[in-house]
Amino acid sequence: MNEQLKFSWGHIVALIALIVICYFTFVGTAYLTDCNFMKATVVMIIVGVVLLAVFIGAQILKATNHKFGKKIVLERCLIFGSPLIFIACLYPYFHCFTVYNQNAEISQNFTTAIKASQSMFTDYEAYANQRIANYNKMLGQVIANRQSNPQAFAGCGFSEGKQNYQKDNMLKTLRLQLLSENFTRLKTEAIKWIGNSSKGASIWNVFLLGNTRQIKAAIHDWDKQLSTMSAGKLSNEEYGGINHVETFNEASASLETVDKGLDSVSALFSGSGTPSIISFFLVVVLYCALLFPYFLQDRNTKSMYTLAGKRKGGDIEEYLPQQQQHDTGSETRDTSSFDHEAPRRNDRAVAPPAQSDDDDSFTL
Repeated sequence: MNEQLKFSWGHIVALIALIVICYFTFVGTAYLTDCNFMKATVVMIIVGVVLLAVFIGAQILKATNHKFGKKIVLERCLIFGSPLIFIACLYPYFHCFTVYNQNAEISQNFTTAIKASQSMFTDYEAYANQRIANYNKMLGQVIANRQSNPQAFAGCGFSEGKQNYQKDNMLKTLRLQLLSENFTRLKTEAIKWIGNSSKGASIWNVFLLGNTRQIKAAIHDWDKQLSTMSAGKLSNEEYGGINHVETFNEASASLETVDKGLDSVSALFSGSGTPSIISFFLVVVLYCALLFPYFLQDRNTKSMYTLAGKRKGGDIEEYLPQQQQHDTGSETRDTSSFDHEAPRRNDRAVAPPAQSDDDDSFTL
């Protein structure tokens, strides 16, 4: 029977395998290109088309019904070359599992960076309270030494008899400057945004790397706003060098911790390493799944070729002797018919003429 290209359940298995490979290719390329989704999409499409052309192309060549000699060469090239092509297409796939193999370290660094970003506001509150406490201490010393140093007392804006009231107002002014409603609003919105951005943090979430960059940029912006809030100094806050005031950016170590944690996450995403063992077992399964349509496809019975050589005792060799025997039998029957008809033609040969009575009269 002359077989034709057919669709089977093997195509469904191969399609599922192709989808799995394309997903890992997209994720792995996204990590390699620092979350460039355009490049990841292009690479995914190229890998999918190449694998489809190799494995389905081999099935189409196997099912051909003409030019068997030429197409068997192409079929063998695709099948015997498919392992190399398959492995070459799996570089992003293996990188994805390399990242997976470092999942614990990535999760730990990401969590550390997120906690550091949230603690930035706690650190700022501690900075503000400490600065207010230092200012209160400095004003107390000036008031206590007003008799011995009236110049400093007057220089800080105090008036005799009103110093306690004036001191309270100065402390309230500094508190409103450092811990204003703007700070409270910024803290609430920032913590909420960080919580939403870090939900579902997993290496399988390809947008995690993009979120990491956004979180880093947002934290730098918040640090800038906090530094701006702390940059303003009251006119008498550093009077006479008694009290030294630092901005929050100079006093805080949270930003450094955040940068270190998020940079290490990005480095692990794009760095090299050893893929997980499960990826190698999965590769074998995926390769066999892609070959299902080829193995389930029957070869045309007219073809005398196989993947490894030529058929021995196949349909062609069985067909030809039968045809030759049929032709020989026909010739034999034709010859026999001719032999049987020959005597009949001889029987119809002309008999010798009979002698007449007149001939007897001449007999002596």
